[in-house]
Amino acid sequence: MHIGTQETYFSLNQAYAEAGKPWRPYSGLPGVNHLGYEVADVEALCKRMKSAQYKESTPPNVHPHRKRRYFYDAEGNDWEFVEYLSQDPSERNDDQLPDR
Repeated sequence: MHIGTQETYFSLNQAYAEAGKPWRPYSGLPGVNHLGYEVADVEALCKRMKSAQYKESTPPNVHPHRKRRYFYDAEGNDWEFVEYLSQDPSERNDDQLPDR
C-alpha cells in the first residue's frame, strides 16, 4: 500500500517471514521507533486512548509550541500524537527548547 502524493509517500508491505525476535522500540535495533500523527486536540485524544485501555509510553512533556502524548498498542508499537500550538514551522520543530 502506498499512502501520500506524487511527491511524498510511504509504503507498507506485508511481511512473509517470521521475525527472529519481537521488535522493541528504542532498542537500538533496525526498525520503527514510533509513528507520529498530528491531531487537533491531543488531550481529548489522550482521554479516549486511556478509556480504551491504551498505556502511555512516555510521560507528558511541556514545550511552548506543541503538546505530545505517546501510547503503546497491544503489540508494543509506540504511537506519537502531537498538537501544534504554532503555525510557524521553526517554532513547532524547535528541538533546542527542552521538553520538560
